[in-house]
Amino acid sequence: MQCGLIYMNRKQNILVVGASGAIGSALVRQIAQANVRIGLHYCHNHEKAEMLKQEIAALSCEGILLQSFLDSDQACADFAESAIHKLGTIHALAFCGGKIDWIPWQQLDESNWQQTFFQHCVASVNIVQKLIPSMLAAHDCKVVYLSSISPKYGGSAKTLHYAAAKAGLETAMLGLSRQFCKDGIRINGVRAGFVDTPLQHEGRSAEELVERVAKIPLGRAGKPEEIASAMAYLLSEHASYIQGEIITVAGGD
Repeated sequence: MQCGLIYMNRKQNILVVGASGAIGSALVRQIAQANVRIGLHYCHNHEKAEMLKQEIAALSCEGILLQSFLDSDQACADFAESAIHKLGTIHALAFCGGKIDWIPWQQLDESNWQQTFFQHCVASVNIVQKLIPSMLAAHDCKVVYLSSISPKYGGSAKTLHYAAAKAGLETAMLGLSRQFCKDGIRINGVRAGFVDTPLQHEGRSAEELVERVAKIPLGRAGKPEEIASAMAYLLSEHASYIQGEIITVAGGD
């Protein structure tokens, strides 16, 4: 499915961080069209990223594979440099990656906190920091990041650190959106509710999954494509008057 909303007036380079994941790949499929080239970032899953590249090639969309674990300042800097080298100016940037380490809060240690905050907050800000100079030169650029409804509730007993990191991401991105608003860079986010992805099955038993879904007012889990649609909208010209906002896609949660 193609979104049909992105940059119809000029050739654009779009970088999707976490493109091999469920939501990231759904976003890539929605924005793939003849007048964009997409940087497909992945950490481990080269095979899935390669398959996605071939899939969008059938839509006359070029995909550029970019591998990085994004686990340090240097890794983020190297990744940004590689993205600019292979893609050129980044006109749109989407953050879709990140896993959840399901750890009871009583067992959290300094390493858990540091790793989680870096992965879900610091890495995204670092990458924006490195790409901002070229984006400022290009003007009219977009950034969309993926958050979670977990900051709204404080997470669960096993995701307290994740919720705190996402809250930090939202605050940092809000600050950046206000700083670069007049420079033609729009920064917005999407708060995802419970989405049926392998990530959720890793940390919950079958019974816990049923209980979680039962709490959703719409009575079902979300689909990756539904989150991706909101992100695609925020990257589009249809969202040209939206800045520093977070769209919640959570089935009423």
